[in-house]
Amino acid sequence: MLGLSRYQLLINFGIWSVISLFTATQLYLRSLNAGGGDSWLETFLLQLLVWWIWGLITPLVYWLGVRFRIDKGQLWLNAFIHIVSAVVLVVIFLGCYSAVWNLYNHGTITYSGVETIFVILFLNLFHWHFFIYMAIIGIVHARSYFLESQERAVEGLKLEKELLASQLSFLKMQLRPHFLFNTLNSIVSSIEQSKKETAVNMTTELSELLRLSLQRSDQQMITLKEELNHLRTYLNIEKHRFKDLEVGYEVEDALEEAEVPNFVLQPLVENAIKHGISKRSSAKKINICCANEENALTLSVYNEGPGLDIRKEGVGLTNIRQRLLAIYGDLASLKICSYESGVLAKILIPT
Repeated sequence: MLGLSRYQLLINFGIWSVISLFTATQLYLRSLNAGGGDSWLETFLLQLLVWWIWGLITPLVYWLGVRFRIDKGQLWLNAFIHIVSAVVLVVIFLGCYSAVWNLYNHGTITYSGVETIFVILFLNLFHWHFFIYMAIIGIVHARSYFLESQERAVEGLKLEKELLASQLSFLKMQLRPHFLFNTLNSIVSSIEQSKKETAVNMTTELSELLRLSLQRSDQQMITLKEELNHLRTYLNIEKHRFKDLEVGYEVEDALEEAEVPNFVLQPLVENAIKHGISKRSSAKKINICCANEENALTLSVYNEGPGLDIRKEGVGLTNIRQRLLAIYGDLASLKICSYESGVLAKILIPT
């Protein structure tokens, strides 16, 4: 009915019924004080009938409020429409009120009787019911503002998630060519050095690495177990370049199903090889540790080699920081420091 659901119509008539209860009680007490003997039930039924006229008018007022928003379109024209509508509907209401009152008092409806009562009601009640119309319009506007604010909030969250997903996808796309080109260069180098078997093995393992990457290309989060499997495939490729490379894993079994950002350890291990293992002939160890420390998941990569003073923060580390910030805000961190005879990179993720 003019944009109101059945539930809203029930609430509408329920509110006017409550108003009828209050006004009937007030009139009944006033009658008692004046020495009258009116029945409370009769007074209530009469008031119920009168106020339900507003109940019938309210859906129309609601429609007018939605159709002619005072803050939208032609402001002054819409305001004028509401003033005219208020006058017309209040006059109609008072006319119906007069007819009901005439019927109640005289048992019939006569033009002269309705006219007399209408004049009295118009002079005494018109302004109150004019304000009732405007109050309904105010409620309609408040409801519209509330619904629009909720829609904007939901739309804002949706856009924020879409933006975050786009940002993370872009960051991952930046990282893939980074390790891909390095591996292809190693394969070319092996071919140039007539290391056919090494080149074939590296190509096969690169194919497996790309297959794993493509399978999870649309996933922002994966299990730690999947991330480590991906990492092992990558390190198998690097072992063809660095024959003495030793990789150690310290991973708590209970953490294998923990969720981590897809492709988060690869840049750390790549940096460990590029800036550590490859820079010192005696450097050969990389240790990967995953542990639970004070309700936080720590992912650390240690490598032997030169200290931090010669390490530059390039695309890989910058992307890790941006992805952690996008996913966890300030709750996650990446720290890199010189440690023993090499460098330690540690990622802290909240659990």
